[in-house]
Amino acid sequence: MSLHESATSGDRLKTLQTLRDHLASAIDDCDSLRDLAALSGRLQSVLEEIAELAPPEQKGDAVDEIAQRRNARRSAAPGKPRAKRSG
Repeated sequence: MSLHESATSGDRLKTLQTLRDHLASAIDDCDSLRDLAALSGRLQSVLEEIAELAPPEQKGDAVDEIAQRRNARRSAAPGKPRAKRSG
């Protein structure tokens, strides 16, 4: 997607992500140390803005964590049958 298309979409996060990609490409192709410093500084600020706007990663609650541990134990020892409780 072009930077123009991103900007006109009205989606700020998408625009910043596209700008990030364009800055990274410009840095890769840059031969001037002065320009490299300016581009790198701008990339860093764009990355900070993206981090502020991006939705936080969803971390599971305690129930999800217990389920993940249980699944990991079960997959680690697939041939072992579970002991039956007496009672």
